[in-house]
Amino acid sequence: MAITWVEDSESRKATIVRLGRRAAMSRTRSYKVFGTNDESLLHTAVNQYISTTIPVWVYPNQPSVKFTAESYTVDYLGDDAWQVVVQYERGGADNDAQVAPLKRTRSFDTSGGTQHVTQCIKGAGTTAPVRKFNLIGEVSSVPANEQAIGFDGEQVHGVDIVAPALQWTEQYDVPANYVTAAYIKGVASLTGTVNSASFRSFAAGEVLFVGASGSQQWDGDAGDGPWSLSYKFVASPNAGAGQTLAALDVGPITNVTKRGHDYLWVRYSKGVSDDGKVVIPVAEAVYVGKVYRDGNFTALGIGS
Repeated sequence: MAITWVEDSESRKATIVRLGRRAAMSRTRSYKVFGTNDESLLHTAVNQYISTTIPVWVYPNQPSVKFTAESYTVDYLGDDAWQVVVQYERGGADNDAQVAPLKRTRSFDTSGGTQHVTQCIKGAGTTAPVRKFNLIGEVSSVPANEQAIGFDGEQVHGVDIVAPALQWTEQYDVPANYVTAAYIKGVASLTGTVNSASFRSFAAGEVLFVGASGSQQWDGDAGDGPWSLSYKFVASPNAGAGQTLAALDVGPITNVTKRGHDYLWVRYSKGVSDDGKVVIPVAEAVYVGKVYRDGNFTALGIGS
C-alpha cells in the first residue's frame, strides 16, 4: 500500500526573530501519514520525504534566510495512521553573506564639557571692578583687569566653566564576519581623531571619536553570534567666519578662528594702569593649537 501524506491544521507554525539578535528561529510542518503500521518503513518514508520534498524553507523575500529540517517527531495513531511533525531551525544573525548592520541604537548627552578660561566675555554681565580697601583706607580708583579672570597681581588663574559639547553613543549589532582583526586595528587607529569631512551633519573638525567597544558570544551548537559594537563621539562647535559659532574675542584680541577640538591659550604680559601705579595683565597673544589628528570616519563602516 502506498504511503499518503496529508498536511494538517497544526502545520506551518513559526517563531521568527526580526531584529537580528542571536536567537533561535523555528518553523514546523505537521502531517497525518497513512499506509503502514510498520515503524521501520514509516521512518524510511519520513526521511525520504523530508530529503526530497521539504528539506528547506526560505523566509519570504530573504533568500539567504533558510530554515533546515533538523528533526521530526512521530506519534502512532493506530491502524495505519501516524502523526509526523517536522522541525525546521535556523540560528540567529549568523549569515556570513550579510554585511550591513542588523540593528542600531543611539543615545546622546548634552551635559557639555569643561573648559578652562582666563578671560571674561565682553559686554553685559561683565562688571567694572568694585572699590577696594587697603590698610590706609578706601582706594577710589581700581584699575580694570582687561577681562582677565582670577588675576592676583602676579598670575591669571582663570576658572573652569561648562563648554558646549554634545556626547553621543551609537550601538550596532553586526554579523560575525563584519568584525575582523584588521577592522579592530583600524578602529583603534581612529580613536582620538576628529572628522576630516562632514559627519552626522557636523562640519569637519567638530566631532571627536572617543573610541569603540565590542562584544561577541560563541557556543559550540550555534557557532559565532553577531558582534555588539558601541561607538562614542563628542561634538564641539567650530568658531570663525561661516562656522557654527562666530569668531572669538579674547580681551583686546578679536576675530580668533578655532576648530571645535583645537586647544586655545592666552599669553599675558604685564601692563600698568592708566595712572601708572598698578600692574595689570594684558592679553598680548592668542594661540590655537591642533591637538587631535584628522581621521576618515568612513572607515568605521557606520555611514556618515
